[in-house]
Amino acid sequence: MPFNPPSDEDDLWNEFNDPATDMARKASILYELGQKEMWNFTSRDPLKYWLPGLQIAREHQLIRQWIEFTEVITREYIKGKVDYQKALEMAEEGLGLIPEFSLDVDDRNSQAHLTWGKAVAYDNLEQSEKALTYFTIAYQMYSDVGNEFLSNIIKSAAIHTHIELDEYAQAEQMLVANREFFIDKEDLGRVAYCDMLTVMIMIHKGQHQEALGLALEVKSVEKQINKLDPGTLRWVAKAYFYVQDYDKAIDHYRQAIKLATKKHDRDLGELVKANLGLADVFDAQGNKDEAAVARFDAEAINSRLNKPKLDDSSKLLQKIQKHRSDGEYELALQITAEIIQNSSEVGNISLHLRGECERLFTLFEKDDYEGVVNTWEHMPRAALELNDELVIKIKNMVCHCLAKLGRSQEAADLSNQVFSDIRLEQDKQEQAYAFENRVEIESDPNEKSKHISYAIERNLEAQNPDRALKITRKFRDKY
Repeated sequence: MPFNPPSDEDDLWNEFNDPATDMARKASILYELGQKEMWNFTSRDPLKYWLPGLQIAREHQLIRQWIEFTEVITREYIKGKVDYQKALEMAEEGLGLIPEFSLDVDDRNSQAHLTWGKAVAYDNLEQSEKALTYFTIAYQMYSDVGNEFLSNIIKSAAIHTHIELDEYAQAEQMLVANREFFIDKEDLGRVAYCDMLTVMIMIHKGQHQEALGLALEVKSVEKQINKLDPGTLRWVAKAYFYVQDYDKAIDHYRQAIKLATKKHDRDLGELVKANLGLADVFDAQGNKDEAAVARFDAEAINSRLNKPKLDDSSKLLQKIQKHRSDGEYELALQITAEIIQNSSEVGNISLHLRGECERLFTLFEKDDYEGVVNTWEHMPRAALELNDELVIKIKNMVCHCLAKLGRSQEAADLSNQVFSDIRLEQDKQEQAYAFENRVEIESDPNEKSKHISYAIERNLEAQNPDRALKITRKFRDKY
């Protein structure tokens, strides 16, 4: 699916909300918005666009787009290091859409991408034998479509898996050609990774001093090209441990921990491994207290890495509503923040949306107009558009807040969206609120008068006479 960076986000949303836009184009827009979100380093949550896009592709049998959504979603689950089982399921869904012996170039590339994703998911689920099987299939698939670069990248992953399975002879045999390929490409980072794989084999063979020398060379190269990895520091520390230079081992484990913590995505897996390695060094020194602290840290991080899903979200939502009804807005907002963060980490787009909506409802009751608008601007709006129960209510609230903030044109644009949405017909009360918003937005007194009449009428139809009376009193003798 093509990505068109110059497209303005507001233009894309206007096109998405246009009743004349067909579903294939809506799916393409959501794909593009997700790609844009990949570069939003403050929020970076492309799944809020891609998961609703996937839903559209499924419902309307848009097979090519369906496949492409499974590719990017699989990749995002893996990059997030949160739910490899979901990544595996997504990859299998995409592969199931592609004919096994397809001659279509796009299909064959997608097969390779998804098979690679499947291999990485199995690898992180610690099912090394399955991972190796799919790494092997994937690098052959890439070779078949003429992409030798990706083929060799995946061969490196396969070599690492051979090492994890104690298949050192196979790993050594594959390493020679793999390293030569990256030397020819002058890719120093990947040559360094090949050398780190050699370090792992050397340590297995008991060649600890040689392993330390090569590990330090890898560290030096990665520093020169500004790609120093916490895993490299951890293997340097391990090599120092085996040559019994415990002080330098501790220093490098701590460097690894610091670097893994500072990384943009916080490499929790590396933090666990480095803390466990640090505990081994302290044990070797006879420092049992420090070893216990390091193991405690590793267990605490590991529990976060394997954080349970938000299965009991209904209770949390009930708590938010109870706090809000009691006027305890800050407590309600604390819980919404927890739901939003945790649902993002596990890729639960529907719960993420509900958390954002509850946050918006709470801020609206506080008359925090800026807060409502800021929440709206970061909401997974594609998912909201697919939620018939919430979309009109939310847009009415945001429209009201925009008008209160003096952002009249934006309020008017959003009001037009509400009135052009067929779902407005299903709710008399929201129709009333929509007309009340028009009163705030319109500058023509005659138009205001008409909208006041409509608002009163709809409130009465919605069996809300108190609201109708309030509007009558508010605007009496004005229009």
